[in-house]
Amino acid sequence: MKTILSILGSLLILLFITSALYVFGLPPFNPGGPFDAAHNSNSTSSQQPEQPLPDFLSDEKIGRAKTYTEYMNRGALLEKNSYHALAIAEYEAAAKLAPNSIEALMEIGKIHMRQMDYINAKVSFETALKIEPNNLSASIYLARAMLANREIESAKKVLDGLTEQNQESKYYQGIIAAFVGDYDNSKRLLNEAVSIGTSADITAKAQNYLSAYEEYDFNKGAPLTNLKTLLARSFDQTGQYNMAIPILFEVVRDKKDYRDAWIIMGHAYLEIGKYQDAQQALETAKKLDPQNPQALFYAGLTYYALNDLPNAASNLELAKKYGYQPSAQIDQKLSEIYLQQKQYDKAAQAYENVIALVDTDVYYYIKPIWIYLERLNQPRKAMTLAKLAYKKHPRDAMTYNLLGWAAIGNNLLNEAGKYLDQAKAINPNLDAIYLNYGRLYEKIGQTDKAFAAYKKAFEMGSGNSISAAAAERYNNLIALNKENKPNQQETKTSSNSTSPSPTLPLSYLQ
Repeated sequence: MKTILSILGSLLILLFITSALYVFGLPPFNPGGPFDAAHNSNSTSSQQPEQPLPDFLSDEKIGRAKTYTEYMNRGALLEKNSYHALAIAEYEAAAKLAPNSIEALMEIGKIHMRQMDYINAKVSFETALKIEPNNLSASIYLARAMLANREIESAKKVLDGLTEQNQESKYYQGIIAAFVGDYDNSKRLLNEAVSIGTSADITAKAQNYLSAYEEYDFNKGAPLTNLKTLLARSFDQTGQYNMAIPILFEVVRDKKDYRDAWIIMGHAYLEIGKYQDAQQALETAKKLDPQNPQALFYAGLTYYALNDLPNAASNLELAKKYGYQPSAQIDQKLSEIYLQQKQYDKAAQAYENVIALVDTDVYYYIKPIWIYLERLNQPRKAMTLAKLAYKKHPRDAMTYNLLGWAAIGNNLLNEAGKYLDQAKAINPNLDAIYLNYGRLYEKIGQTDKAFAAYKKAFEMGSGNSISAAAAERYNNLIALNKENKPNQQETKTSSNSTSPSPTLPLSYLQ
């Protein structure tokens, strides 16, 4: 029994640490401009192992073969929940049931595109075109996969061979013409795409390139390298990173001190997950202009991706110093870095900076309040933040939960109970409330209620950070009770006595 408890304790501690403690992820920022993409998407994201399938996605044992529609619907559900490999398997099963339909093949190809697996995407769309050779959507997707894989001539051949055209085909023909230097034809095709106007997204992208041409034409007599760099910027801003990079190589070969070209190249490499190449390009840009905020910001993200936290922090701090906007994106990333470095004062301040600039969600308050309560032992600051959350988000259950949590830290136990009751009245399914009920009951010595609250928080959390924290506190409370009553299990208890609470079973961690 002691061995099992020891193993359980170790597992719970490990789970607690790796679950980011009592922390929720911040809502993502929206990029605000050409150099404001704070997200760090890259090709490695699709290689992360998929998590075990939750119960609501588990396959039903229906006792019969599934129909085509059932396979398609299940594939869509799995894809929606980011179970890409399982979704593909469902779509493949559907394709076998309907060998003359391209619907499942198209969905498989789209998944590969989202995962930046362009080779397998190309195979899916080519297979679809063998079934329906004139399918316009499959042809355009095939061309897109080829462009992303730098197969420019092959993509051009696919698009030029279309018997039917639409806005999207005109757009891709236009950017291919820009890539190969056929600028007049590029402008004609892009203007046609804008005129068709069936998709606001495609229209905006086409206009991006046309604006680059206009900017170059405005500066009469500018060298051709300027136009190439402007177009490379458009390729980068529209997500065509693998088309931007070779153009930029041409530019820096002719003009090695072209700072903007190096910055755009660094960002393009960053977006496709080639971090060493991004680092080299951005360091070159920094040598040309040590105070450029965009070069410093992207360098910070690159070093973060390389797990070089000191260099990531120093570059981001300089980017902020020299005026990178929006600065909230810098503070968000710095807060994560400082937290990993256990620089809790800096982390808390960075989180507060984010709140001051982007207070759109009460969940922004959780991490700094956690730091003040659990790491810096500054409960008054936690309460100040919780009251600010109430001022900005007075109707949210999490707001009252944070007030209750901060009140517990300040030993205002009656107030804590009222806040938690209010949170539960608004949203009885919020798992964090029961974790704090457990803390409250533990403080006032109602051990049985604390056990029950922690167990409920654990079960409601379904393996998240709340579950981890609740499980640890549950088992720590058991250990504390055993220390206070070392001979409890050796003495015989009467039928009216209360037996010690059991530890959370190992099955809870599986």
